[in-house]
Amino acid sequence: MATIAEALAIAFDHHESGRLAEAEILYGRILDADPHQATALRLLGVLYGQTDRPKLAAALFVGAIGLVPDDPGLRYDLARVRLILEDGEGAVAALRRALALQPDHAAALFQLALACRGVGRHGESLLTLERLLTLQPDSLEARYLADRAVEREGRALLERGEIGRAVARLTRPLAEAIGVPLLSAHAAALYRDGRAGEAARLLRGMLAVLPAEAMALWNLSLGRLDGGGGGGGDAAAAERLARRARALAPQEAEAHAKLGLALAAQGRRAAAAVAARAALACDPAHAPSLSNLGALIVQTECGQALRLADRALRLAPELAEAQVVRGDALVHLDRPRDAEEAFRGALRVAPQLVVAHWNLSHLLLRLGDYATGWAEYEWRWRSEALAGQRRPFRQPLWDGSDLTGRTILVHAEQGLGDTIQFVRFLGAVLRAGPARVYLEAHGPLLSLLERNTDPARVTVIPRAPDFPGLGGLPDTDVQIPLMSLAGLFCPNLESIPANAPYLRADPQRAAAWSERLAVKEPGLRVGLVWAGNPSFHGDAQRSPRLAGLRPVLEVPGVRLFGLQKGPGREDLEGMDLPSSFTDLGPEIADVADTAAIMANLDLVISSCTGPAHLAGALGVPVWVVLPHPADWRWLMERDDSPWYPAARLFRQTRSGDWSSPAEAVARALRGLVDGSEG
Repeated sequence: MATIAEALAIAFDHHESGRLAEAEILYGRILDADPHQATALRLLGVLYGQTDRPKLAAALFVGAIGLVPDDPGLRYDLARVRLILEDGEGAVAALRRALALQPDHAAALFQLALACRGVGRHGESLLTLERLLTLQPDSLEARYLADRAVEREGRALLERGEIGRAVARLTRPLAEAIGVPLLSAHAAALYRDGRAGEAARLLRGMLAVLPAEAMALWNLSLGRLDGGGGGGGDAAAAERLARRARALAPQEAEAHAKLGLALAAQGRRAAAAVAARAALACDPAHAPSLSNLGALIVQTECGQALRLADRALRLAPELAEAQVVRGDALVHLDRPRDAEEAFRGALRVAPQLVVAHWNLSHLLLRLGDYATGWAEYEWRWRSEALAGQRRPFRQPLWDGSDLTGRTILVHAEQGLGDTIQFVRFLGAVLRAGPARVYLEAHGPLLSLLERNTDPARVTVIPRAPDFPGLGGLPDTDVQIPLMSLAGLFCPNLESIPANAPYLRADPQRAAAWSERLAVKEPGLRVGLVWAGNPSFHGDAQRSPRLAGLRPVLEVPGVRLFGLQKGPGREDLEGMDLPSSFTDLGPEIADVADTAAIMANLDLVISSCTGPAHLAGALGVPVWVVLPHPADWRWLMERDDSPWYPAARLFRQTRSGDWSSPAEAVARALRGLVDGSEG
């Protein structure tokens, strides 16, 4: 008669060979002979599991465990059938015990992760997967489940606003692969949602745990660039962060791209272009860098910029910034309607993209579409270009309604020329019947504006000492930026108040300057301005500098008076100037002085800057040399201006080339001298 050991061997052979019925009979006979035969209990339990009898299998495994309580394999087998029976908690308990007996039981770890996920114990599931991955780091199944668990847990923490816990959870070593991109994506979402401060805090939290995480560094760089840490943007700090990121990940296109953005924000366009090209060397299909490079070269290589933008859009059709670059290139290529469609295309993808609204407003105003253009121009307050002028007014914005018995603050914005151009709308404010108008203006304009307003109704005040704060300003009922008045009172070109002169020079100052300018030599008296404020975006393109106007200096029969103040005066150094040129710059105290000088001139020739507007407002003939494309206020393809009847415009035919407008001005000036020009 066979022993139990021999019978088990025969039964197991049947079992392995697929003769399950014979194996089941023999296991049963063995257990009849010895009900405490643990091996037979276990093997018959396995067979029951294979033949879809999980309840019987579970009972046999429990019996075997009672006989051999320290066998981790039995606990694992019991857990498997409990999972089949949908007894998740029972499976979890069995697997925990198996792992207590054998901590490196990889199969039990994997099943415990699945079981915990099934009963909602996601945290324990992830911890279990992390244990498994320390044992089997190449397990694709475990890595996949761990990544999904990290993503689930991380998203839940982020959605609840538990940033600290999210960072702690998602920056653990085995979570980094999915956690760092998830945290970075969440920071980007916060940033897009206007919550730049929260995005910056999240990224700083990541860096506190992972100081060498390049992705966090380059995204924090973007936040610092736009002021995400509070206050205005800090391009220098953004550059430092981007350089750290690039040093850590020189093979990553994003690191080079973010450095390029920081450099561009500092006006270092050539260096920014180098960084953009380095990004493309890392990844030729990096659409943001294609777009960024296009933006950097659009003023000098508009055709190439258009091609770069088109390529970026083929790679990333939803990249709204590339549509903006495309629009800018089309503006330079004199295709305004195509440019308009590009800007509107950007806004269809990203309705809150400020630069698209800003550029669209300029284009519409350049086209004379004031009804739509002024509305778009209100987006200027969200732009980085005017970040230094945003102010926390308590008073509501005036909507053009009746002002009887109420006071209003009209506050100047941007440059001196903008104030001079738009102060013409002050009459419309006065017609609304306010009890008092307070006109806040730049210091150099105060004397001129005080003389040209009615002190009984208008009080001219200097800018708040803590500008862009509100320190010392009167407590009025309503407020409005000066240039926003156009949106209320100028729906089309025909409605422009062009009743020049609407400003007048101080007669006493004008008389004093008349004596100063009186000389015996005959000739036209012509004032000359060749440069604007270099802090103005695009000043390098709009300012011809003195060398760019050299042909004007060589016209005989003209007495030239240099009116240049501040930046640009360095052009006089080393310049071979004709004897007919007199530099008045050092003698000019303020804008009222410039106005008094202009009152004694026959003509002013100026770049697109404040003195051009001053001459136009005074009704003094003014010739303005304009870049290509010109600023929106000069419209398109016109040599006159509905804003200033006494103005004549001389436009570049090619961006950066001042020879054409300078020669045209010189010819016209010679015509004035010899009488052939009216």
